Amino acid sequence: MIYRLVYVSTALDSVDLNEFKKILNTAQTNNGARDLTGMLAFNSKVFLQALEGSREAINDLYAKLVRDPRHFNLMLLKYTPIEERHWSAWSMGFAAPNADNRAMFLKYSNQSMFNPYGMSGDNAEKLLIELSATAMSLDAKPGEQNQPGTKPAQEKSIFARFLR
Repeated sequence: MIYRLVYVSTALDSVDLNEFKKILNTAQTNNGARDLTGMLAFNSKVFLQALEGSREAINDLYAKLVRDPRHFNLMLLKYTPIEERHWSAWSMGFAAPNADNRAMFLKYSNQSMFNPYGMSGDNAEKLLIELSATAMSLDAKPGEQNQPGTKPAQEKSIFARFLR
């Protein structure tokens, strides 16, 4: 059986660009080895993440996340069995929420800013699915379509978008 877990947390101020890149690279490497897939949205302060995989693999990773000192206020939004993975080709996709996504945030919450704490689990999941259509790839060249399974995009463009 496959499960999907969606959670939100707040990054410590010490999670800068370099630390975030380490987090993302580690997730992509480790998740692939554990047959975990998923999607991460991060706006330099708030993490919103969906994980897909076996119950055991998700529970093990979530237990580690709860103890991770780089973030706090971790809140489980949704944990449910699923028929199929949405991000089966991504060990960890990445999207950078930004001002250009205001309509999308308003579509799934009561405000036009990225604040998953005010969303239901279902709406947070839908937001991640929609954001994944604009997910970044560190390997992509400007103007190229982002492909599932690639690492998060040219650093200058990707991180400039979410660290403004």
